[in-house]
Amino acid sequence: MRSLSTLSKYTGQYEEWMKIVKKYQLKWKNENYNSLNTFKNIFGIEEGSEQSLSHMMKWIKSSISELPKEISNILVFNTLTGLRPEESQKAIYLIKTKRREYLDEDKMLLLHYRYPNTFIRVTKKCYISIMTSSMLNLVETIPLRDSYYYSVRRAFEQIRRNMNLYYCRKIFATYLRNKGIEPEIIDLLQGRISSSVFVNHYYRPDINEIITKKIRPVLDELMRELIN
Repeated sequence: MRSLSTLSKYTGQYEEWMKIVKKYQLKWKNENYNSLNTFKNIFGIEEGSEQSLSHMMKWIKSSISELPKEISNILVFNTLTGLRPEESQKAIYLIKTKRREYLDEDKMLLLHYRYPNTFIRVTKKCYISIMTSSMLNLVETIPLRDSYYYSVRRAFEQIRRNMNLYYCRKIFATYLRNKGIEPEIIDLLQGRISSSVFVNHYYRPDINEIITKKIRPVLDELMRELIN
């Protein structure tokens, strides 16, 4: 299966191959992930592998207290959107440069899907992010830059900390799940669309109500925990 996927990319037939994969719900094992590795990651079995919510929250809060305001705000925004670090920084740039077409002001959503070359890639995708007024205020305080990566990396080097930005995405997912948000919704917000029959044909929640009554209050709570 892995060889067929690689061959389809080489021959320019990857889109057709993915149609076949979706139609017949084909799956193949990722050698980097197995049940034992997942167990070890969740329980922090091996030394240095602990990534519990409390451990990650402690890291991000202490980092925020030491970093310059611009960088700490990027870190908070990254956590509240659940995006990958590069996606988060591109989102900040687009909010500041193309806000009218990128941000749905009525629904307070970032419309990543309007920029497929940036946000919808072969293996890494994101479609929307939920915004709050407090999150927009964070972005407004961040200076406009073509790229934020080197500023972030340099800031972490100066305070002699590891740049564990992947914690942000893990905190987002774990925090929302602990607050009762359905895994299918969290997957959607992080760019994962299940190929299951249930999700594709039957799961149709009242997404606007979930966003308004459940997710935004949780994001506000998470933000207070991060910056207080």
